Amino acid sequence: MDLSVIIPVARREHDFKLIKQLREKFKDCEIIIVSDETNDFIKSAKLQVNQLHLVQNSSRAKALNKGANLSTSKNLWFLHLDSNIEHIQLPDVMGLDESTVSTFLLEFDQANCWWIAAGANFRTKTFGIPFGDQSFLMSKKLFNFVGGFNENLSLGEDHEFIWRIKSLHIKLNIINKKIITSAIKYKNKKIYQSLKTLWKTLLQAIKFYQVKKTIALGVFVKDPHSTESKSRLRETLNNKFVNELNENFINITNGNLKRLQQRKKIHFIKVCKDMDEEKLTSFSHMYNGTFINQDQGLNWIMSDLCKLSLETVGTVALLGSDIPSLTVDELDRALSKRLDKSSYFFSTKDGGFCFMISNDEKVIQCLSKVTSSTPSVMKSLTECLYNIEIAKKVFTDVDVVLDLRKVYEELKSNETNLSNEQKELLNFLKVNEKSFT
Repeated sequence: MDLSVIIPVARREHDFKLIKQLREKFKDCEIIIVSDETNDFIKSAKLQVNQLHLVQNSSRAKALNKGANLSTSKNLWFLHLDSNIEHIQLPDVMGLDESTVSTFLLEFDQANCWWIAAGANFRTKTFGIPFGDQSFLMSKKLFNFVGGFNENLSLGEDHEFIWRIKSLHIKLNIINKKIITSAIKYKNKKIYQSLKTLWKTLLQAIKFYQVKKTIALGVFVKDPHSTESKSRLRETLNNKFVNELNENFINITNGNLKRLQQRKKIHFIKVCKDMDEEKLTSFSHMYNGTFINQDQGLNWIMSDLCKLSLETVGTVALLGSDIPSLTVDELDRALSKRLDKSSYFFSTKDGGFCFMISNDEKVIQCLSKVTSSTPSVMKSLTECLYNIEIAKKVFTDVDVVLDLRKVYEELKSNETNLSNEQKELLNFLKVNEKSFT
């Protein structure tokens, strides 16, 4: 069973009946508990879970994100500890759509709260805004693509997450089964608590509303200090120089993305290897989501990202992070292209491309077929895709020393028009000119 059940546990929670229930109904699922480290109950409880992780100053968002990160399964199920899943059966959590978020309806454990549950279910069915108590089911790939729960929020992380999936055109699948949850907060104050919840919903809808995204932009990045990053350059140049060079490349990309952030309709995605993701945090702050490369070939990871982006947002763009002469104006013009089931590319001198934007579903199949890191990439794509446009300017992708020399000359010849980040790279190359010429 390829499913991880993630359960956040707060400081004072101590009723673990849900664990036994899960073990009886879903024997092969992975159960992950993430608790605040001050919870003394969990330290003494003998729980039949696969992973137990303690977090300092935990919040629900932090716990949910940590659980997702620890997960070893393809699919995730976020459950609250006070949930009762007696109505839920194995088929309800199987066969999930990779590009859809699923949720259940709500029932309270006190019969006289039926009308409150009815109101919650009306909100879910009519407005597509479920409560976290109803639990969320989704693929780990989609969770990372969306960007996880907002850890800056102490309340409303579930509501904010739902508004984000709405902005990405992600479908909400309502499973016609009910999760039973505790009604303790409604005890002796049903009307007051219901009105408070309604008021909070309205305020959060105003606070968390996001404009609809029209482009998912995947940026391919590597840890600049990794020996896999610019490995051919490292064969002839020393590692310290290449590390600093890579940092300059990332700074140029970050500068371009920061200026593009003014376009509110772009969803920025960091595409990287799992082992690089944490290391890249200090270099990259503007990404909304992540797409992890699990050692697939570059062609397959591009195809995979295009598939998910086209199924949700509707238009996908791919960008390399080591094209120092690329400017934000060039990117902005490309991202403003009017596409009609077509694709637009920035080609590179080695026969590949450094940027692509498309809303043509055929690009998924075409990218999976190309042989990456060969001089025939653009040739293969041109033959495979019907509606394709290639920019006149051809860019230099820095893979070997000769490429670096070309880029150096390009930057020097255009020095007055460079961005601040490009000027920093040029100054770095001037200081170290003897290393590569």
